[in-house]
Amino acid sequence: MKKIEEMTRLSIFEVFKKMFFVFLEPLDDEGNGYDVEAAIRFEGPVSGEIRIFLSTDLVKTMVQNMLGLQEDEITMQSMEDCSKEAVNMICGNFLGRFDSTKVFNLSVPTFSKEIRSLELGKNAFRTDFDSDGGRVGMMATLSNQ
Repeated sequence: MKKIEEMTRLSIFEVFKKMFFVFLEPLDDEGNGYDVEAAIRFEGPVSGEIRIFLSTDLVKTMVQNMLGLQEDEITMQSMEDCSKEAVNMICGNFLGRFDSTKVFNLSVPTFSKEIRSLELGKNAFRTDFDSDGGRVGMMATLSNQ
């Protein structure tokens, strides 16, 4: 499980750095100041779900950096699309690191303005990060580990 945790941590760092030009710093404590959530499920040699939690300020920074929009041009739809794309890229990056020779089936990413439970279940882990633009957290749950 520690190896998978490290792979997901590297994936979120890489996606935020390369796609959104946001540099993350790990947080020692688990924050709860999140406003939106995006999630994706995956099935294959390993199955599970990745959820990311984002502050509104960070999503706006991501949209501005990825799409080149001004703050007054950002809509709720662009924030939803950007959040879903972020979780999709993080999951794809993680699965490529896990085993690039295997096929995985991904669900359509979901988005919510409500944060589901942040309690960790069996075979789950969570990491939280801070940046100049806001906070992001990630929770991964594996179902066949």
